Amino acid sequence: MKKVYIVQFDWATPDASDVDLYVYDSYDKAYDKFKELICAERKPENSWVGDVEFDDEGYPVDDHYEFDFEDNNSGESEVWWHITDKNDWYQYSNIDLLVMEVM
Repeated sequence: MKKVYIVQFDWATPDASDVDLYVYDSYDKAYDKFKELICAERKPENSWVGDVEFDDEGYPVDDHYEFDFEDNNSGESEVWWHITDKNDWYQYSNIDLLVMEVM
C-alpha cells in the first residue's frame, strides 16, 4: 500500500475559523510543513499563540492553556501539536501530521 501524508491545520478564534490541508508524498516533506506551521503560529504577528509564553521544554508557562503534543519524528507515526485557550474554548490551534494508506 502506498502512503500519503496530510498536514492538517485546524484553527479558530472568536472571529473566524478554518481548516487548511496539505498533502505530501513523503513523510519528510510533511514533517517540514508541520514544523513550519508551528513556528508560524508562535509568531505574534501571525497568531494569538504568539502571545503565549513557553518554557524551555516547549510547554505554555501559564496554566490556562490546554496543550498536548507528540513530536517523535519517527518517519512513520502521526505527530500533533494542539493548544487551546481554556478561558475561550473557541480559540485554538491544532496542527496534525496524519499518515494515510491509499490504494
